[in-house]
Amino acid sequence: MSMDGVSQFDKTELQRLMREQGVDPGPEDEEKAHKSRFSWAGVILFLATAAYFALLFFGKNFLPEDVLNSMDVFSGAENPNRVIRAASLAVLTLSGSAVLRFLIFKVAMNGELTKRTGMALIELLSNLVKYTSILVMVFLVLSALGADTVELLAGLGILSLILGLGVTSLVEDVVAGAFIVGERLFDVGDIVVVDDFRGRILSVGIRSTQIEDDGGDVLILRNSSIDSLINMTNRSSYAVCDIPVAPAESYTHVEEVIRNAHLENLKQRYPEIEKGPFFLGLSEISDSGAQILTFVAVCSENTKYWIQRIMNRELKLLFESNDIQLGDSGDE
Repeated sequence: MSMDGVSQFDKTELQRLMREQGVDPGPEDEEKAHKSRFSWAGVILFLATAAYFALLFFGKNFLPEDVLNSMDVFSGAENPNRVIRAASLAVLTLSGSAVLRFLIFKVAMNGELTKRTGMALIELLSNLVKYTSILVMVFLVLSALGADTVELLAGLGILSLILGLGVTSLVEDVVAGAFIVGERLFDVGDIVVVDDFRGRILSVGIRSTQIEDDGGDVLILRNSSIDSLINMTNRSSYAVCDIPVAPAESYTHVEEVIRNAHLENLKQRYPEIEKGPFFLGLSEISDSGAQILTFVAVCSENTKYWIQRIMNRELKLLFESNDIQLGDSGDE
């Protein structure tokens, strides 16, 4: 039981237990995130791009010349069909963006490179490519349709000055996100604690960061609102077990049983235990007279609660096999 009285569980261990029992836990987070890149929108864009190049290379046999010149954005046609030219520019811009983002995430599959750059930087680059390509596509399409993009840019400049005060928070979030990525404060997959909310970094976006706890709840924070954060990933954690022993039990006898049990051998059965478990002695005596014994094992943050449950089980079995009665911890 945790400090707040709420049972905790590790999603990674839950998936492992489900697999051991023959239950399909679904795709792992990394695999699921990778597969989500290939959505139906991506399939449609791929088909549209394939159709465009097929028509461009083979359409000379059945398409009018003006249509082909309008489709070929590099043809230099003086009076192309504006709708066809705009559609061609849109397809090429979006497909180019998709290829760049695909290459970025292929790079992300390289573990050594990702370890140096961080997944947060990879996601930030992908988002930057996506939004930039959309902006470029809009201006190219408007230009192909006959709009004066120079005047449009000037108008947007004036509009941005007018709206500048209204988007101050957005600018703050973007700048904070850049500092988060640049200084490697945390990365996708890290275990962090923010205002008593413990979870894994799900994504780091241009404006917000998403943190998922062990139960699947997602906390969404504006980047500029993250004033303090504890990153638990780069240091070992401690699985702590407090075992109450009945007042009538001899403490010296209990100590002897624990010493002869060689608890450190649990590490051979559970390699997730980095060091220990260690018996820290008598922590307190409860109001009912129960002797509270404390045990600690060093482990990673994402296996802490699982190791804690393993220790609880092993210690209870140890005391039962030696006829040592457990007591009441005195907790409400």
